[in-house]
Amino acid sequence: MERTWYHIAKECTSLRKHVLRIDPCIFVDDEAAFSSTSVMNSTIKSILTAAIIKGLDVVGILSNKSTNVGWIAYQMAKQQQMDIAVLPGQTYICSTGEELYIYKIKQPIPKNLTLPKACEAAHKMGGFVIFTNLTKQKVHDIDKLQGSTYAPDAVEIFNAKSGGFHDLDVDFPKFVSSAATSANGLEDSNVFTLLDRKKAEEMGLLAPNEGEDFEPKYLTPKVNSPNV
Repeated sequence: MERTWYHIAKECTSLRKHVLRIDPCIFVDDEAAFSSTSVMNSTIKSILTAAIIKGLDVVGILSNKSTNVGWIAYQMAKQQQMDIAVLPGQTYICSTGEELYIYKIKQPIPKNLTLPKACEAAHKMGGFVIFTNLTKQKVHDIDKLQGSTYAPDAVEIFNAKSGGFHDLDVDFPKFVSSAATSANGLEDSNVFTLLDRKKAEEMGLLAPNEGEDFEPKYLTPKVNSPNV
């Protein structure tokens, strides 16, 4: 079978970005909030499509109670061969008031845990944790935990919905997010984080080489049916 120009070009030069555009915080309602599965799927697809139009490479799909909707988005992107990586996530409020975004876990962690215990529980499930709503005191608290399983993996320093750039001296990977709640809101936002692909892989956000070999459907040669 004749090889496509895409396969040939990949042997000469990389067509994939080495620096990724990431929006770690896009809110989608929990499953129970939708009137039907078809409405939920349509909402998710419109958001993923908007993310691609915006030029994003990675999106965090967050709900309040669990990561279920995020995993549905993850599977949809895979099955429909969308050029977007999805981080399934949920928001979490610690017993001491800190707010976290927790990604890539299959089961919700127990409620009312302290920040260190919540991070520990998420990490035991293979999760990734972003700390949001930073204050100077909270920076001091997480600095003491740095390097341990009790610490978050990164921090959010700007959220377009709540506003207010957290210009704090914190030695953690930093993210900004749109906090969009709809496809239109996502397209209208100009907020995203630039992150080196290798760094994303080292942090555990992406699997090694994830998304590098994506081939758009329109580049796949069509096999003509034989004439009868």
